[in-house]
Amino acid sequence: MRLDQVRALLARTTGLFVIVFFGVSLSVAPVYAQDAAGSSDSIVSDEDDDDLEEVIVTGSRLKRDTYTSIAPLQIITGQVSREVGLMDAGDILQESTAASGTQVDLTFQGVVLDNGPGATNINLRGLGGARTLVLINGRRVAPAGVEGAPTSPDLGLVPSSLVQQYDLLLDGASSVYGSDAVAGVANIIMRKDFDGFEIEAFHEVPQYRGGEQNTLSLTWGKNFDRGFIGVGAEYTEQERVALGQRPWTGKCNRHAEIDEDGNVRSQSVWQEVLRRMPWDDCAGGPDMFTIWDIPDSGRQFWFYTPGTTNTGVPNWSDWSEFGITDVNNDGLADVNFRDYSSTDKFQDRDLFSERTTTAAMAFGEYTFEGEANITPFFEVQYGRRKFNSVSGTFGFFPAVPANNPYNPCNPNGIRGVDCSLAQNELYANPNFLDDFVLASQPFDPAFGDTYGDVCAFFGITPCSPITVFGPNTPAGALGSIQHILYPRGHLGNSTVDIDQTRGVLGVRGDLPGLSFGSFDNWSFELAATHSSSSGDSSTRGIREDRIDYALGWYSFTNTPCENDSGVALSSDVTSGCVPVDLFAPSLLEPYVSTGSVDGEFATQAERDYLFDGRDFVTKYKQTVFTAYASGDIFELPGGTVAFGIGLETRKDDLESLPNNVAAEGLLFGRNSDQGAIGDKTVDEFFAEVELPIFAGVTAFEELTVNLSTRYTDDEYYGGAWTGSYKLGWRPVDSLLIRGTFGTSFRAPNLRELFLAAQTGFNNTFFDPCYVPLSALDDNDEYDPELDQRDPVLLANCLANGVDPTLANLGGQTTYPVEIQVGGALDLFPEKSESWTAGLVWDLPFNAFDLTIGSSYYEIDIRNSIIEPDENFIVGDCYNSATGESAFCSRITRDLSDLTDPRITLIDAGFINRDNETARGVDLNLAFTDTWTFFDRPVDVTLDMRANRQLERSTLFVNEEGVADFNEFQGSFGFPNWKGRSIIRFDYADWRLTWETNYTGSVEQRPEFIDEFEDAITGGSDTCFGPPDDVLCRDIGFAENYFRHAVSVYYYGDEWALGAGVRNVLAEDPPFVDGTEVRALNNSPIGYGYDLMGRTFFMNASYNFGGGE
Repeated sequence: MRLDQVRALLARTTGLFVIVFFGVSLSVAPVYAQDAAGSSDSIVSDEDDDDLEEVIVTGSRLKRDTYTSIAPLQIITGQVSREVGLMDAGDILQESTAASGTQVDLTFQGVVLDNGPGATNINLRGLGGARTLVLINGRRVAPAGVEGAPTSPDLGLVPSSLVQQYDLLLDGASSVYGSDAVAGVANIIMRKDFDGFEIEAFHEVPQYRGGEQNTLSLTWGKNFDRGFIGVGAEYTEQERVALGQRPWTGKCNRHAEIDEDGNVRSQSVWQEVLRRMPWDDCAGGPDMFTIWDIPDSGRQFWFYTPGTTNTGVPNWSDWSEFGITDVNNDGLADVNFRDYSSTDKFQDRDLFSERTTTAAMAFGEYTFEGEANITPFFEVQYGRRKFNSVSGTFGFFPAVPANNPYNPCNPNGIRGVDCSLAQNELYANPNFLDDFVLASQPFDPAFGDTYGDVCAFFGITPCSPITVFGPNTPAGALGSIQHILYPRGHLGNSTVDIDQTRGVLGVRGDLPGLSFGSFDNWSFELAATHSSSSGDSSTRGIREDRIDYALGWYSFTNTPCENDSGVALSSDVTSGCVPVDLFAPSLLEPYVSTGSVDGEFATQAERDYLFDGRDFVTKYKQTVFTAYASGDIFELPGGTVAFGIGLETRKDDLESLPNNVAAEGLLFGRNSDQGAIGDKTVDEFFAEVELPIFAGVTAFEELTVNLSTRYTDDEYYGGAWTGSYKLGWRPVDSLLIRGTFGTSFRAPNLRELFLAAQTGFNNTFFDPCYVPLSALDDNDEYDPELDQRDPVLLANCLANGVDPTLANLGGQTTYPVEIQVGGALDLFPEKSESWTAGLVWDLPFNAFDLTIGSSYYEIDIRNSIIEPDENFIVGDCYNSATGESAFCSRITRDLSDLTDPRITLIDAGFINRDNETARGVDLNLAFTDTWTFFDRPVDVTLDMRANRQLERSTLFVNEEGVADFNEFQGSFGFPNWKGRSIIRFDYADWRLTWETNYTGSVEQRPEFIDEFEDAITGGSDTCFGPPDDVLCRDIGFAENYFRHAVSVYYYGDEWALGAGVRNVLAEDPPFVDGTEVRALNNSPIGYGYDLMGRTFFMNASYNFGGGE
């Protein structure tokens, strides 16, 4: 029988096994009683087993008298987190060595996120937030967010001051907690040790301006013999940080290259050498105050030059008609692209956005007297997050019709001229002609190398464009032109307001009536959990339909605010329309006078008419009912067999409603998002049994088997069994050897099912099939000798209908592309298997305590549901070594013009991938000792954790059987090594803490690593190449990264006071090229690097007592 058949049989029979076992136990008499020896699997917990009477450990629902677990479990205490400067639950969990992949945090600005702007979540094993289950006190936390369809809990809404510890369960736990627990579980355990009223303040001050954060929390609670009650509230405000407020993001998006000798280079040489345009180290081409696609004029680009012209078009100049345009004969091009690059003009854009959070929680329980120990319990939680984002003004580039009165090429307009005739002024300039005769010619090589050679060959005198091509003739209004500018406030700011309430009400107690025969210690729990969140978001910008109406696109004569086209327009388009002058000096001249790109419309009426709000209201509700009973059923040689059985039903309800501006994508440059409406009910049955086979015998100090199963009945996908099998063996008391195997079943969530059509534009999408600027000669003609693109890429472009030598936008390789995503009802559910094997060894040293642990894990997901981004789809298609990428079918092009075969749509919707695998090893070490300094005892505690990533891969096989396998280990987000260590020195009431975080070196996947090239023949921006220089390539890698924190705390009887520094050594984030790695101004985001910088923190708390 094959191994996969064995696994399937085990999964199907586990439920039957448990039921049979339950029946057999009724007739089994006690045969052996032995207290099971226990040792905490976690080597971080501050808990003392002597203080634990009966606990439930994350990873099991069974009660036990020791804080132990067979499953791999990591514990992060709230106290230790404070001591290294962390309060926010998202920050704490994302620093775990088990977190990998992209961690969504506050640096993700202007990015469409599952949970909307400003959300934070946890991504265990790099398998995505949707596969990590978040619990509070062992109970599910519902998603919260805004826009689209939220999928994950927002960790920013957790009241961190009430958190005792964070338990990370690192094996598949679907059979214990439910289908979402594929990669693991983050269980947030709240405090129960209250002693009256307590106030706490936490203050952070970065070394650089911006980012100051303050948290004030108030708690009150009381512990009594038969229960406790706790109430807490906290308020956090975080000041925004602009890009310009940090050295690593403060200048511009720079060239980031490394040469063959290992030197980092940023200074651009290509433009200066080949186009006589002085440049600095900023990357980026002309993208502001530019007119392009001027029809019938022979030109593609004109630039705003107030008060001067080299073309005869007032205030506009040509950059290179034939070769270099140097009319003033100063040795430099008349127009320098650097002056029209916005790369350093948006330094007021957010790096971290302003955020305020309010969180409160009340919880407690009380046990009534009586044999049943009836204990009602409750939890009430409220969280609110307000988020204000400054994204910087977005580019605005509508087409202006030919006969628009403000079109500068409309001779019948207000400021227009006949641009075709005006070009003759440039052709007649003698300085221009000096460059013209030296410019490379695109004709037959037999005529010579330059236009001067052509004139000599044919005897043309004088040699000029007019004599070679003939003069431009009157053309009147040439046609539509496009103009890029930045009106103040267009899509520059957005606000988000999210609140969530969560309530738990339940009762637990004992079942003395079941104490007979071998049955004992039975108890029950009934609980209901209800969560409700509501999110509002708003962004203001320019309506595309209104600007079209105001420019005259609905009029056959291009008359603004008239509609004789027969197209039906709504009243909110036609009402209040005023003609809009996109060439008004007020929109252009602020850059000249102040350097600001934010222009203003000529009249307030224009602004009032054009701007509108893109608003969203998203509501998510979740209701869970759980019934559970557990107890002892019989004895085995190793101790008492515990058994638990339960039922759970859950209903999720999503209603995400946009206004018409958002639903139809009416704002210029913003996506359409039709939200999502849907609900789903899941009913589940689960059971668990723990069998202590042996205890206290030779070679078997402990042998314990834990079995669990769950049957999931999904409203849309039917039923499925999942199971978990765990084995713990102690050959000696100090050594635990353990192994686990589990299966999971995850049906598509509400986002994957019901997300309505959602489209957006990537306005600077890179198309590798277009001829790059470096492959063009002086006449903007393609030269294959200059083309340094990979032959594999060129072949794949051809195979998909695009000739990469004809697709030419004058060297421009980026343009807006529409991206479409949406839910799908034809998805298959995911199924996965999770293996772990490891050990925990308490080394037998008398002088000190030392525990080491290791755990191998492997998670294999079949039919994994993914939402590929547009860059991955295009990159995978055109860089495929086999030429048969499964993702090429998701790219739609307009092939009607082979010189401009633009991508019109990329389908980035959900799809089932055949397989995803995460495989690695977790390593742990804990050391405790007492050292003596100057005859005084100092307690020393060292905790070290590391993760070795062995594999993170994906496999996709399309309908034709073409396999597409990709590996990500060792790349950004998936370093081969990741580690964290904390060492503490305790003397009397004082504590010194030092933390070190380590992220191993990373590199791009091999197929995306650039070759070493030069700027002259193409591929590089900063190196000339041999014989006088070396070759360069883009930086798509990062070296080993260490970040340290230190603090000193004093703990008195009533008060505590601490201060410390995060990023003590001021380690900057890696410097990378933004075309290779997701980055903001060369600083990678979402991968755990510190973009805030060195930060000082202070923490003070005072306990007023009153808890007795």
